[in-house]
Amino acid sequence: MSDSDFTNSDREMSSTNPGVDHNHMVSNGKRTMSLDELGGLQPGMARLMVEISGRMSKCWWAGKYKNTQLAKFQLAEAVKLLKMSSFVRPKYETDMLDFLDKFINPVRTALQGENWEDFYRSFDLLVVEANRYHDQYGKGFLVWKIPDNPPSDLDFTPR
Repeated sequence: MSDSDFTNSDREMSSTNPGVDHNHMVSNGKRTMSLDELGGLQPGMARLMVEISGRMSKCWWAGKYKNTQLAKFQLAEAVKLLKMSSFVRPKYETDMLDFLDKFINPVRTALQGENWEDFYRSFDLLVVEANRYHDQYGKGFLVWKIPDNPPSDLDFTPR
């Protein structure tokens, strides 16, 4: 790709980012975009938290049905999303790693041992602490809870 393939806005966008002095372009097969444009498409906390909430709700309901395999899967997927959250929003990294260690790991351990009493207790604490972090970051109006009914898109009974 030659320099003439780049638009002025591509050059301007790159020059506004300190340390970025290139105009690499990528394509998704439908559109060509700069790396800066691609970076801007990365999900923020609002989008990621919707996915995390869904995974954690499904984890809880799978545990309620004692479907260990499904609960472990949903928890593992939520953990991947939580780690991605701390990567794309580094201001949350320290607290996110702390949350994973102190509040996710006990849920994981309870699932590994199929200790349902510990699972419920650990999960209840996880919910309280998730909301405490919301408060800490000025998002106290976001009060997460376990849904009253299981999500209807999965069968939670163990196979």
